[in-house]
Amino acid sequence: MEHRPAHRRAPRVTVVCPTYNRSEAITRTIDSVRAQTVEDWELLVVSDGSDDDTDEWVERAGREDPRVRLVRHARTGHPSGPRNAGLAEARGAYTAYLDHDDTWHPDHLRLVLELLAGGADMAATGCEYRDASGGVAAELPPLSCCWHPQLQLMGPMFEPTRVAHRSGLAESVGGWRTGAGLEDWDLWLRLADAGHTFATALEPTAVLLTDGGTRRHRMARPHRMPLIHLADARAAHALLGELRAGRHDETFRAACREDMREWYADMVRDGGFVRPVDWHGDLGDEIDRVVGGTGRLFEELVLVPARGRFALARNLLCARAEHARRATASLPGIQPRQLRLLAGLAELAVRQPV
Repeated sequence: MEHRPAHRRAPRVTVVCPTYNRSEAITRTIDSVRAQTVEDWELLVVSDGSDDDTDEWVERAGREDPRVRLVRHARTGHPSGPRNAGLAEARGAYTAYLDHDDTWHPDHLRLVLELLAGGADMAATGCEYRDASGGVAAELPPLSCCWHPQLQLMGPMFEPTRVAHRSGLAESVGGWRTGAGLEDWDLWLRLADAGHTFATALEPTAVLLTDGGTRRHRMARPHRMPLIHLADARAAHALLGELRAGRHDETFRAACREDMREWYADMVRDGGFVRPVDWHGDLGDEIDRVVGGTGRLFEELVLVPARGRFALARNLLCARAEHARRATASLPGIQPRQLRLLAGLAELAVRQPV
């Protein structure tokens, strides 16, 4: 690992950017940091064994702006290794992350630092999802900027480019871990388990590339969440076909709406629910809007053998089997109506003649 001597005065925030063979395109990401309205930062671009001219482009930026620093790292093939290397080099009181194919709007650091100054340990902002041509690829609903430990357990939240935290937090729970699954979901959950909380804003200060070629879309889904088990393959296939036919979508949407309203109300009552500081909409109305889509509901289900039986399950992008077990164990308390509907359909499938 190579690095320059540290500057005398530590910056307020360290930005960690892992990269591999990004070439000249890395300059767009670097330039978005250099354009920040907050100027008291250092940018550590950690090259994960790049064997093209990426390092030269980073060094060129560093000659123009000494706040930009190249850190060379032996090839790992996973962003956790470079991120941990960046944490080891970081000098800021706060740490922010930026993936090499994403960019920030000029006020990103200002906003996350304001959120952290309010007492939170971690901060996340809204974002724009763009495809490779720069077009809008997806909308970020306000519910995606709400936070609670249960939400953190049940689904992936806050890509690294959207997140900053007090320095030292990641290391306190073991740092970034490698392996299959979403390493950011894994780290944020470990931090939540340790009692650390997020503050969030809906304002879209980050621009994230979402494209079929990105790692997030290509990675394997190593774990599953079983929804129901059946004793024989015929009934399991019949149930899956019935669900995918779409005849029950509206019934399940109604059940999902009620389950979500009850779950969110419970999270609000327990005092740990976090809304975006800049969003004051009605949770119930937003749940209705999110649930009231038109797409098929069960296309992502898979049928898997499970200890002599067959399970209808959802693939999960979590990194650890224990995480999948915890989420599965929590499901009956979160989606009781939907699981009852599923059990009823399963009973009908079992009774169907061969």
